[in-house]
Amino acid sequence: LKDQFDNLDKHTQWGIDFLEKYAKFVKERIEIEQNYAKQLRNLVKKYCPKRSPKDEEPRFTSCIAFFNILNELNDYAGQREVVAEEMGHRVYGELMRYSHDLKTERKMHLQEGRKAQQYLDMCWKQMDNSKKKFERECREAEKAQQSYERLDNDTNATKADVEKAKQQLNLRTHMADENKNEYAAQLQNFNGEQHKHYYIVIPQIYKQLQEMDERRTIKLSECYKGFADSERKVIPIISKCLEGMILAAKSVDEHRDSQLVIDCFKSGFEPPGDFPFEDYSQNIYRTISDGTISTPKQEGMRIDSKTTVGKAKGKLWLFGKKPK
Repeated sequence: LKDQFDNLDKHTQWGIDFLEKYAKFVKERIEIEQNYAKQLRNLVKKYCPKRSPKDEEPRFTSCIAFFNILNELNDYAGQREVVAEEMGHRVYGELMRYSHDLKTERKMHLQEGRKAQQYLDMCWKQMDNSKKKFERECREAEKAQQSYERLDNDTNATKADVEKAKQQLNLRTHMADENKNEYAAQLQNFNGEQHKHYYIVIPQIYKQLQEMDERRTIKLSECYKGFADSERKVIPIISKCLEGMILAAKSVDEHRDSQLVIDCFKSGFEPPGDFPFEDYSQNIYRTISDGTISTPKQEGMRIDSKTTVGKAKGKLWLFGKKPK
């Protein structure tokens, strides 16, 4: 059972180490959530800069939808922060508090076990000492008896020597009897304490260690559930954020955006009219028919080219200047 006590010592220590290992895992998960939320907020801030009133981007439905998506993403980042806070309070904080209490309780039970073992060892030592003393006194009594018998059978021994040997035998016999009684008492006490130790004290300590370890397992199970619940609680809100993004996507109207472009860039001018045909060959034909070269007369229906060109220059073209 002593070896089993050592094994339980190692097992309960492993249990605490495993609990703290899981706590470390949760802490790192919290840091990931916090960094993720921070990066999302920075991303939203990056793509939602302050815009001047003259900026035309927000007028388009595609731009408005994108800004709405960014707002939903910002709310989504807030939910990641909620997950981190919930895990920190409900899981990590609880694990660290429980780990401290578990260490204290484990230390107390192990100290009780070692104290009980030390007490049993002390009882065994007292019993063993009384046994050795009884054994030693018995050997001395045997020697005294042998000495007395030798003198009693020796015809040359004086009566005083025989009497002295008898007194020594009686003394050693009395000492042996007293040590026998002491040894018997110590043996009875040790057997009683040993029975109490192995059938009452140690089983009770083992039971306490077992209950402690089972509570640790239950606490881990609760924290596993809390870990998942922290995520599950925000799912409805996250779903709303995603639904908001989908609604923003559906709000994009390509026809409306096209009309905005038309309304923004239309000039209000009529398209330019057709250019008239200017016949420069009339002078040549007139010279050939008359046989002389003369200045052509201005015909009533003829349009002044300078005036026509001047008017053309004043007109606007939809895509810039008139091509040459």
